[in-house]
Amino acid sequence: MTTLADVTTFADVTASSPDFTVRLLGHPLVRDEGGEWRLLERKAAALLALEGAMKRGRLVTLLWPDTREAAARNNLVHLLRKLHQLANFVLVEGRELLSLAPSVRVDVHALQLGGAALPEDVVHATLLGTHSFDDCQDLEEWVACERERLEEWCLLALGERARTLEEAGAYDAALACVLRLLDLDPFSEDAYYRLMRLHALRGNRHRALRAFDRLCDLLRRELNAEPLRATVDLARTIRSADLSFVAPNLVSRGVQA
Repeated sequence: MTTLADVTTFADVTASSPDFTVRLLGHPLVRDEGGEWRLLERKAAALLALEGAMKRGRLVTLLWPDTREAAARNNLVHLLRKLHQLANFVLVEGRELLSLAPSVRVDVHALQLGGAALPEDVVHATLLGTHSFDDCQDLEEWVACERERLEEWCLLALGERARTLEEAGAYDAALACVLRLLDLDPFSEDAYYRLMRLHALRGNRHRALRAFDRLCDLLRRELNAEPLRATVDLARTIRSADLSFVAPNLVSRGVQA
C-alpha cells in the first residue's frame, strides 16, 4: 500500500500546488480542510479526474462495469461518502447528475487550461500515477487517451519553456527541458535541433555534433529518413566553428516542438 512517505514528489506538491484542491498528476492526492494532503484511492482518483457533469448511471458503469447496477450505485454512495470524510468538505455534488464542486481545483484541469504554471515535477508525472484500470475497460481506454493527450500538452509546454529559457540565457535549464522532451519523444528532430544549439551555446561543440550523429543514425535506422536541411546546416555551422547563429531568439524553422 502506498503511503505519503512513498510519494517522492510530496515535498514538491506542497510548494508547487498551493491553490489546488486535488492533485492527479503523479500519486493522486486531495487537500483536506486543514490543508493536509491525503492519498486518494484508485477509483476515487478516477472519479475526480472525469471532467464535466456525468450521470450516476454512467459513472457506475465506468467504475464497476461487472457489478449489478443496484450494488454499483451503492458502491458509488460509499465512495462519495469516503471522499467527503477524507477531505472533510464536499468534493462532488449533485444527485443524479454529478460534478465537481465549484471550489474544487484539479491540477491537470487548471494546467491544460493555462491557468497555472508548469511545476518542475509535473513534466515527470503521469495522470493518476501508476494506477491501472484493466478491470474497467471503458475507464482504462479513457485514462489511456487522457495520458496521451497530457503527454502531447507537456511536449508543447516543455518546448515553450526551453525556448524561453534559451532566450534568457539559462542554457543549463533549457538543456534539462530538451532532454525531457527527448525522453517523451525520442524521434523529435526539433528537440535534437534544440539540443545541438544548446550544447554549442554552452561551448560543447563535440556534444552538439555527437547529438547530430545520433539523430542521423536514429532516422536512418528507424525511419529510413535523413535530417531536415535546417538541421544539416546547423551541424555544418557548428562543425566549422562559426557560431554566428548564436542569438537571443531561436531561429524559426517551421517545425513545432
